[in-house]
Amino acid sequence: MKNSFVLSFLVLAIIALMTGCSKKLKQTDNKYKKIDAPFDASKYYSDKKHYRSTGQGKSLDLTVAKRIAETNARQAMASQIEVKVRSVGEQFLQNREISNKIETTSKYEDLTRTVIDETLTQVKIIGQQSFQNKKRKSGEYIHYVAMEMPTAAIASKMANKISVDESLKQDFDLEKFREIYLQELEDFENNR
Repeated sequence: MKNSFVLSFLVLAIIALMTGCSKKLKQTDNKYKKIDAPFDASKYYSDKKHYRSTGQGKSLDLTVAKRIAETNARQAMASQIEVKVRSVGEQFLQNREISNKIETTSKYEDLTRTVIDETLTQVKIIGQQSFQNKKRKSGEYIHYVAMEMPTAAIASKMANKISVDESLKQDFDLEKFREIYLQELEDFENNR
């Protein structure tokens, strides 16, 4: 009898705890409002044809806010490209017997940085929105921008740079490089 009383008490206590926790969770959820950020749709995500990125900038001057947003978007795109191209290089170098992998890897990384810097000039703005804070007297601006660049631009620039560097040309099979690069781009679509 005593055991059934203790068991009944434990069951009621667990139910009370669960009910209390769920109420707290629901109350906490009401404190936050969902924010729909501009350019947060699948058409603004990178795919196998385009690298895409977004950026935002805040300033009391709209021109400065735009410049900050564009810089942030370019940096995000450069990081994205660097990760993909570095992954291609690592995969490629793992599958090859190269006499001096350290030197080749270093040259490839330098080449990657150069190509990214040169190719980012082909970025185009595909959307932008500006807002002004009306609640503050300062009237702070926030600017959002979305950019894209063809993935083929990186592949062709890398291939051109590799083909003119004699030591890299010996270590890299351009067709294999392109194949691995295209395979990496497929990951954009598969990892959504």
